[in-house]
Amino acid sequence: MSLKLCVAEYMISDSHGTGMRRGWFPRIVDEAFLTSDKDGEIDRAPDPVTMIEGDLSWFNATGDAQRVTVHIKRSSRTIVAQNPATVVIHDAWSFDVGESPSAEYPTITQDVFGGRFQVDRASVARDRLQYARLFLEGDVRQTYVDLGVVEPMQAMHFRYLAAVQTPGVWTEATEFDVRNEAHARWTRLVALASPVEH
Repeated sequence: MSLKLCVAEYMISDSHGTGMRRGWFPRIVDEAFLTSDKDGEIDRAPDPVTMIEGDLSWFNATGDAQRVTVHIKRSSRTIVAQNPATVVIHDAWSFDVGESPSAEYPTITQDVFGGRFQVDRASVARDRLQYARLFLEGDVRQTYVDLGVVEPMQAMHFRYLAAVQTPGVWTEATEFDVRNEAHARWTRLVALASPVEH
């Protein structure tokens, strides 16, 4: 003979014992796979140029408040910089939670991957540059962004941006082939939600 216990809404009680219901654990509520449309050779870009852009939206139609976290997983990044150029890839995001959320456009200040390679010379005149090239490879990276609690009948809006920029000196040599490249490849966004007790 088995005895069922009186348990809370997100718990289960059966002949196997007690435990948490599946609805208690984090679940995927929205996701997006974003690809870069600017990979490859780049030219002078003092201002950031968008490589990857996308967003997630989710409306809480459940009767319970939900804690939402967005998992950002980005692919490996590759940069090739020619003496004396600088090449960087910025990753940024923003979010809003409420009845009609609209996240602001992300500011390029959150995460930067890049490099600069310059031969130890004071001159950056085209005819005096020496041959030098930097190959920089970054590993796959993931970040979790806590959006907080989304109340019933409210929603969340999450924006993501990856942009390439070439700040500082940009001089192209005349005596050798110039190669400046940036590869952001892809980013995957996954929104996870789980109920919270007030």
